[in-house]
Amino acid sequence: MNALHDHIGLDSAVAGMILMDNLHDAEGTMLLPQGTTLTEAALICLRRRKIESLHALTDAYSAADTEAAQECQRQRLTRLFRAAGNAGANGLLLRHIMQYRFGENDA
Repeated sequence: MNALHDHIGLDSAVAGMILMDNLHDAEGTMLLPQGTTLTEAALICLRRRKIESLHALTDAYSAADTEAAQECQRQRLTRLFRAAGNAGANGLLLRHIMQYRFGENDA
């Protein structure tokens, strides 16, 4: 990966960028963890929460790099929910998380 880590304004952030640090609001509440791939939905929420800047990969990263990071996150979520299965409230939560993070309809 040929990427630059940069502190950028939220207005410059685009979907597909990967957070390099945990993102906190003014009260110190963690909004998104390090390694999260930004989605349009996440950017909208961050604007509503008046986040002004973030630390992300900002230059020359490939679609393959982004897909590899997302696959790692999918595997981690699947591992976290392995005992809960895909049924009931736990399955619903996993599907919502997958849709929020990756725009997927199926987990």
